[in-house]
Amino acid sequence: MNIFEHAEELINEVQNRLEENERTAEESVEKIHNQLEEHRNAAEEQIERIQNQIHQEAESAEEDIRRLHDGLEEHRRTVEEQIQKLQEESEEYAHKIEEDVERIQERLEQTRENAEQQIERIHEQIEQNAEAAEEQIERIREKAEEYRDNSDERIERIRERIEELRDAADNHSERVHIETHRSVEQPTAPNRVQSLIGRFDKQYNERHAATTISNSYVMNGVEVLKYSGKLLSLPEMDERYPRSEWLQTFLEKNITIENLDDYCRYLNARDMLMRIQKKPEVWTSGLFNIPPTDNWETYQEAYINQLADPDNTPHA
Repeated sequence: MNIFEHAEELINEVQNRLEENERTAEESVEKIHNQLEEHRNAAEEQIERIQNQIHQEAESAEEDIRRLHDGLEEHRRTVEEQIQKLQEESEEYAHKIEEDVERIQERLEQTRENAEQQIERIHEQIEQNAEAAEEQIERIREKAEEYRDNSDERIERIRERIEELRDAADNHSERVHIETHRSVEQPTAPNRVQSLIGRFDKQYNERHAATTISNSYVMNGVEVLKYSGKLLSLPEMDERYPRSEWLQTFLEKNITIENLDDYCRYLNARDMLMRIQKKPEVWTSGLFNIPPTDNWETYQEAYINQLADPDNTPHA
């Protein structure tokens, strides 16, 4: 093969490739053209949808605007009607106020005239009373002069009468004292107990219900007895230490119960004694200067004796 043939083959091959590239390019161009056409159509469709949506939204907005405008117009009319009604009511109320003010002024004027008339009558009465008072004062002065003239003599007679009555009263008092001393006997202890119960029991029951306590007793740095809260119930204390017998015990020891405080103190002492009964360690502690013992009856008697000592009572 010579050079010319080889060159011709190369030229043919190049032409074939150019034709193939041209066909490929035309196909690519056509494909791109088709894609552009599709994109254009899609864009036009999207634009058309957007325009339709904008148109629909514009129509909806116009409808909303119309409704708002109608509502605003109706609200304006309602407000105007209310304003008109308020104006009418205000005018009517103002008219009523004017009528009330006029009536009040008429009443005030009438009251003022009545007051002036009453004041005038009072002045007249004052003048009349002043004249009568002067006359009475004059008569009183005359009577005072008469009384003054006779006062010394009358005072002397009164003093003499007082001395006579005083002497008679002293004699009578002495006779009454002697007769009373002879005829009156001292009440017995049971009678005195019933008398105390009659005087103080109701108040004691009421005070007991409202009483709270808080006691703590320490010996040599050690807490021996402590309790707090409400007092033990009255049925519980009365069952263990009957009220009449308990009071009689102290009356027999010459204890004087003069008032409600004394009455409550001696009866409430049962509360502490009943609490101590449940604590044998207190019996042997020497608390309240009571000699230590392990026998409850002995401790109970000593406690009551201490209670009967006003200077050394556990509840002092």
